[in-house]
Amino acid sequence: MVALSASAPAQVRGLLTPEDRFPRRYRNQLPLAIRQIIAPSVLEQWSSNPQHVIESLIQSVKEQQQKEHQQDQEGCGRDIEQEHGEDNKETLLPVMVAEDSKNFMDNPQFTKKIHMSAYEIVQRVIMRPREAAVECGIKNNNKNSNNDCSKGEQIVAQTAASPSLSAASICPLCNNGAESALAHTHPTRDLHLARFYYRGVVPSSLYTDLAIPALLDSLALPKTNSTFANAPNRDLMRIWISLAGATTPLHYDRCHGILIQLVGRKRFVVFSHEDTHGLYPYDGISGPGHASKVRGLGHCFPFKLPLSSDSASSSSSYLQQPDQHNLENLAEAMDRWPRVGKTCPWVVDLEPGDALYTPPGFWHEVTSVDHSISITVPWDMDANELEEVPRHMAF
Repeated sequence: MVALSASAPAQVRGLLTPEDRFPRRYRNQLPLAIRQIIAPSVLEQWSSNPQHVIESLIQSVKEQQQKEHQQDQEGCGRDIEQEHGEDNKETLLPVMVAEDSKNFMDNPQFTKKIHMSAYEIVQRVIMRPREAAVECGIKNNNKNSNNDCSKGEQIVAQTAASPSLSAASICPLCNNGAESALAHTHPTRDLHLARFYYRGVVPSSLYTDLAIPALLDSLALPKTNSTFANAPNRDLMRIWISLAGATTPLHYDRCHGILIQLVGRKRFVVFSHEDTHGLYPYDGISGPGHASKVRGLGHCFPFKLPLSSDSASSSSSYLQQPDQHNLENLAEAMDRWPRVGKTCPWVVDLEPGDALYTPPGFWHEVTSVDHSISITVPWDMDANELEEVPRHMAF
């Protein structure tokens, strides 16, 4: 059996200097992790102020509805306000529920859509974990607290309120709480108890707080013929909210993209377009052509606490030897998809405030280690890049 090893992507602490540019050509492009580029005040607001998050989500829904009906229905904003303005809990948002409770793709073969209120989404992602943290003493880092909390309850609390692992040997992708375990055991018993993934338009307030145009300009992104690269199109940006353990299976996008982590942690496993043959892509009939059949690669690599509080040191975690849990998952993956053993993945774990750039055509699996909130900022390839697209993107 061929062993699969991983490396960390290039890492930059803070903002790039003007002379550091993203490579333009496919043969040179690499994923790039950028550490701590978001103001702590913004992170605090989204992790510790549930009411602000609820109001932001509701406002984004109203803005989207107003935009969609702007040309068809005069006074749409007034109608929406009458329908939803009385109680924020009644604003419903479409969320995905996976058939296997783990792997989420916006495709009816793998997920179904239900509606949840903004209040319920925020309650499960932010409010409930914070309450559990207080009850278990984790919020105050009271490791010696003598309480009646079970091990499962303590793991539930290790989310936005307390993202640190209690031990390097624990795999947070498997030990992510009693609620997730319930969803896995009974994925369809009660869809509103199941693990979910919400994808929606980025709220105006968040777009303003992050100063997205200035942020992209500071990252010295390649200047292209696409207007989006120079003036971000908010219609293409998305906010992603999920429970711990939710995974977007291995896939690629036909655009450049940056994911910015706001709440909780996310694990990426990234592959070059050159590894396409070893990643078992769907044929477009049995599954989406831009997606892979491979699952669970995030479980094949170890987690380890950083050696210091400096997040730049977290790259040292990739030097840790895999434990038995990782080896067992790796052996299972290699048995099911042996060609993966000849690939060269990058693995990166994002903390709140971190970002990851992924080039067009690069395959990536994304798993929410904790209950998570993040946004994606995509922009199109330019004319020169479109002339050089890798073979798997040509159709």
